[in-house]
Amino acid sequence: MKHEESKSVYQPFDNYSVSGTTMNRKLSAAFLFILLLLSVTPLTQGNSAGIHNQSSSCYCHSNTAGTAATVTLTGHPAQYTAGATSTLTITVSNGPTGTGGGFNLEVDKGTLSAGIGFAVNVNSAQNSATHSITGSSQRSWSIDWIAPATGSGVTTLSLAGLASDGSGNNNGDRWDTVSYQIPEAGAVPNSPPSASNALLGPSGATTSSTLTLSYSYSDPDNDQESGTVIQWFKDGVEQTSLSGTTVSSSATAKGQEWMATITPSDGSDSGNPINSNTLVIQNAPPSSTSPTIQPSSPTPDDALSFTSSTSDPDNDAVTLDIRWYLDGSLIPELNGMQTIPSVATRDGDTWKVEIRANDSEDVSQWISSPSVTIGGGFVNTAPTATNFQFTPSSIVTSDDFALSYDYSDFDGDAEIDFETVWELNGAPFDYADNSLVIPSMFTEKGQVWSAKLRVNDGTDWSTWFNTPSITVQNSLPTTESITLSHTFAKTTDSISVEYTMSDIDGDTSSNPQIIWSRDGLVKSSLNGLAILPSSSTSKGEVWTVEVKAGDGEGTSQNSLFANVTIQNSAPSATVQISQNVTSLDPVNIVIETEDADGDAVDVSVEWLRNGFLEGSLTNETSLPSTLLGPGQTWTVQVLPSDSEFLNGSLAVASTTILNIVPVAEITILTPTVWVGENVELSSTSSSDIDGIVVDSQWNWIDTDGSAGAASGTHINIQPVKNTVVTLVVVDDTGGQHTTTVQLTPTEGPSISEFTASVKNQKVKLEWSWDGASANFTILRNGVAVAVTDETSFLAQPLFAGMNTYSIQPQVGDQVLLAGAAPAVEILVTPAAESAPGPSSFGGLISGGLFLLIGVAIGLFAFIRRD
Repeated sequence: MKHEESKSVYQPFDNYSVSGTTMNRKLSAAFLFILLLLSVTPLTQGNSAGIHNQSSSCYCHSNTAGTAATVTLTGHPAQYTAGATSTLTITVSNGPTGTGGGFNLEVDKGTLSAGIGFAVNVNSAQNSATHSITGSSQRSWSIDWIAPATGSGVTTLSLAGLASDGSGNNNGDRWDTVSYQIPEAGAVPNSPPSASNALLGPSGATTSSTLTLSYSYSDPDNDQESGTVIQWFKDGVEQTSLSGTTVSSSATAKGQEWMATITPSDGSDSGNPINSNTLVIQNAPPSSTSPTIQPSSPTPDDALSFTSSTSDPDNDAVTLDIRWYLDGSLIPELNGMQTIPSVATRDGDTWKVEIRANDSEDVSQWISSPSVTIGGGFVNTAPTATNFQFTPSSIVTSDDFALSYDYSDFDGDAEIDFETVWELNGAPFDYADNSLVIPSMFTEKGQVWSAKLRVNDGTDWSTWFNTPSITVQNSLPTTESITLSHTFAKTTDSISVEYTMSDIDGDTSSNPQIIWSRDGLVKSSLNGLAILPSSSTSKGEVWTVEVKAGDGEGTSQNSLFANVTIQNSAPSATVQISQNVTSLDPVNIVIETEDADGDAVDVSVEWLRNGFLEGSLTNETSLPSTLLGPGQTWTVQVLPSDSEFLNGSLAVASTTILNIVPVAEITILTPTVWVGENVELSSTSSSDIDGIVVDSQWNWIDTDGSAGAASGTHINIQPVKNTVVTLVVVDDTGGQHTTTVQLTPTEGPSISEFTASVKNQKVKLEWSWDGASANFTILRNGVAVAVTDETSFLAQPLFAGMNTYSIQPQVGDQVLLAGAAPAVEILVTPAAESAPGPSSFGGLISGGLFLLIGVAIGLFAFIRRD
């Protein structure tokens, strides 16, 4: 994405003279013409006016200076609705100081609209938007996205954002990219991806190594990787300026600990982050240039020395290890000497020096100088090695591989010896030195092997030759077994497939190849599904699944197959039964049946009353009310059966017949309610339409708070104030009903002016009565002795002495209590002795007779009262 400073130059009119009026008119016309051009022509593309189709990078701009930029896109929906418009906001944050910036947004579905303003340009295809010249001095822009039509599937929004430092060149700029995937509303929810097998290499990395991060990406929906975030950490501190899968050697130093965190993304959702291994930056071995012996044509009088230069990536102090060879043989006594005195040489000797750089932690490879001959004798030419090849040329973890080369010697000397130095992922691998074969026991997927080789002709060693590198490729997994969740399934069953695999690389299962076939025909719409949905199957079909295990990089070469036959599915039934019914209502049922295979369904119906089968009701769909009673539990059982006489599960429903509560009713049997007098109440008028009343409970309370309670169908109370009487009746199933009645007593009639006098051993009783006609019961000593309807009575006491008399009125059948006269006492004296009368025995008999008559009269009065 190019973003440069734009300039405009004003060119004055030359050699042209017009009047002021003409000039103004022409300038106005020119101005209008320019406005017309601007209204129909898009602003210039590229440079400060933006650029299209660059959402993957702003390649023209540096991306290494200063703080990294971050681009974000907000306002996009989590799921889109066809044709809906979303206003997107693009923001570039961080990066270099300033306000200049730019962007390019691309959509693969739907259309973009710039809306009102001049900060954004949209291409004619309406699938790419970028900043305009006007919008290049800001870092935030808005644009409308109109969602695609129904059924378009997942859409991808790709965005690149630039932060410019405003310097006029591209070196100080930073940019960032991001991608979003938006599913269609109502589509299957997106599953987040996962990352595994994170490996930070190379193993044994030094300050001269580029750090490389590798990992495996997997997505259950097979979505492409988009928007994965990689965070780099040095010594536990995040390096926010770094991104991507590599870190330049210039950013590392010996002893540092590096680690990376990968958060996988499919553009819609992010998976769980994983961490790589921690890589410690090792010491980088020093190096030296090839030594050259001085002088190049020595005489026996010359001392021998050499020239060479050293370097160390870690800036460690470097020394040289030195060894001298005479006529191809090592002279140990000269080790470490930088100069050979002339006394040690003679005419015809051939000398060579080998050196290696040493930083006290590592050493470089030995490097030989060309040979020199004392006195100008024959000079041997070192051999060479070419045409390096690995066999096999492509290797996996289980392969041994070998290095081969072509030997040549200018002097025709035969190859006497060779030396190899192997490197694994850029680091020395001493176990394989001086071997041409690497056994498979040392190899793993992803390793990068290379070697250095030199050959010897018996006199001189060649220089070190670097071979090409070879990478250990992924080994395909092997599908070991396959199982289906069903051997025989029904159309209502979803069938899942499971498999096992082996992988010599230790990879886990990822992206297997699963192919479903129905009756021998491949159903491509089901490819990749581990579950065959029941909606895809029908009775009688034979389904075959073929599985090739996958490790995320490839699938096994072998396939395994499994079959399942779709059998007849049992029908199903549901039954609903009337609820909240009483014995006055019929009980009805509603039966619904279903058969996954579309077969006709028959049902059989059985009824149970309180758990016992009622055989007379078989296949009936309703119960008449005549069979119902309160408290009964009726259960209906419906058994569905299809055309192949396969029974489904029993459908069961129950209902309990509700009790109809009784109706409480209070009858006041006493015609008039008088203060303090008996009032007889009855509950016999209460009723129960579906049972009988078995209990009557009474309670009452007056305005003074005096209360009472009783039970039974009849009660008597004596109200003195306004009294509320409550009746609760209970039926034979425990149902209850309550009613109340208010008693408002009035003052009743009463006896007054009650007097008693004695004359001739007879007691004359007199009283006044203020009520209607009544009968009066005469009580002597509490015993009724007579009944009269007069207001006076002459009593004949049986015995002399103190007697107590009282009068109790009775109006109709009601014996008054409050209206009775209070008792009075009167003394009856014995009569004076006179002519002989009846014998004492006769008097005794007469007294007894009168006593019996009095008792009888009292009982009669008592019976009348009750």
